Amino acid sequence: MTALPYSVNLWGSDPAEDNDDCWTGLDFATREEAERAYADPAAHFLASSWTCTVFVELDGPDVHEERRVRPDRRRPSDADWIREHATQAGMALGCDGYNDAMGY
Repeated sequence: MTALPYSVNLWGSDPAEDNDDCWTGLDFATREEAERAYADPAAHFLASSWTCTVFVELDGPDVHEERRVRPDRRRPSDADWIREHATQAGMALGCDGYNDAMGY
């Protein structure tokens, strides 16, 4: 298996805050591929991950960049968190898990 040295990560807050709220990330074989995803993350990530993202980060052996992508939004709202939790519960436990998490 070949290592993929470049990654683009989506964060819910500033990565420098050291609070480990990286939502998700993608790994790439080349810097060029990673730079394309960093420049246009909405085209590379699922909307459910992208809509809560505040910072996007590009990381690799010869690059480290991060930028704020939602200056008007610091953190997801409680409703966003509830929907995200319910989605995760639904993936693990099916419709009943989703409905329970949503309070239905």
